[in-house]
Amino acid sequence: MPASHGRPSGGGRRRVALILAAAGSTLIAILILSLLYVKGVFGGSDSPTPAASRPPQVPATWLSGASSDQAADGSFGTWRGTPIQIGGTWDNGNAEQVAMHSICPRGSWADWTKPLDVAVGAIDVDAGESWKAAGEGAYTDRWRANLTRIKECWGARDPALLYIRFAHEMNLQQKWRVHGGEEGDFVKAITLYSNLRYEILPTANLVLCPNDGTNPALGGLDIRKLWPGKDDQGRPVANVYAVDSYNSSPHVTTQAQFAKKIDAVQSNGAPLGLEQHRRFAEQQGVPFAVAEWSNNGDTGAELGGGESPLYVRQFHAWVKAHAGDPTAPRPGQLLYEIQFNLFKQYAFWPDTIQPETADAYKSLAWGK
Repeated sequence: MPASHGRPSGGGRRRVALILAAAGSTLIAILILSLLYVKGVFGGSDSPTPAASRPPQVPATWLSGASSDQAADGSFGTWRGTPIQIGGTWDNGNAEQVAMHSICPRGSWADWTKPLDVAVGAIDVDAGESWKAAGEGAYTDRWRANLTRIKECWGARDPALLYIRFAHEMNLQQKWRVHGGEEGDFVKAITLYSNLRYEILPTANLVLCPNDGTNPALGGLDIRKLWPGKDDQGRPVANVYAVDSYNSSPHVTTQAQFAKKIDAVQSNGAPLGLEQHRRFAEQQGVPFAVAEWSNNGDTGAELGGGESPLYVRQFHAWVKAHAGDPTAPRPGQLLYEIQFNLFKQYAFWPDTIQPETADAYKSLAWGK
């Protein structure tokens, strides 16, 4: 039967319906694709970077540690509720730095596999040695023996975990003290030690670590002149700048006192407070550390002491404010701190004369 004029037959209607359906599907697909593009699913020019391709945000952390046998065996970390992330030890004296008892078999840190700060004394001024002779190479045989012994006893452990504090607190009345006018000799000496480090333990870190304050009896020593910079091959001599700092001289118990203490400078303009030392590290292009710290809990201490929970809380807040990624530290970043859990006036656990301060320490999350 012929179709009526202007009205499609049954087969024609089906073909038209199919065409319209296809066109509608195409239009819907275009609309969906356009919407997805606007939303950034296919990465339009104005779309945000997909979450999967954005670099992860590394939380600001630092290596938090302690010294003492209890730190080495893990019990201190259990007590405070946060595992020790870096240890602190000493092998001072000419004989001790060659023997390296602390990290060798039967030593407290012989089985330690995390980062470790190791202090060595370098020379003995009281025995007639001098920084002038040191800078001329008089003691390199002993320093070679020291580094070789460290390498032997550290064994299969990663040398990059070592932070060696050469002549720590050289600005106090130590056997390896440096007097004003000897800064250049000291720089030559630590550079010689660093050269040996690059030869024997090339990935170990060398730390320049004065005390935060300088003994005035050392004839105007300027600790800024002790910074060794780079050697003649362009390698850094010291990888980290650190200080030892205790809540004493003055002993602070208020927020205002703490702020004043950490921002203090010496009469010659050299850094004195922790924040000033941290800025010095930043200026030299290296991370910063507090290799020894604690509150002096002795109420009879000549330079001030007693309970100070506030000092611990303020110190923690300051450290956290300057923390970052320990695997890629920036200049001036707080890389590590080590609580000096030794001696009656400084210890927090297992025995302490400052229970309130120790409780404040325990209440905080260290390293994060």
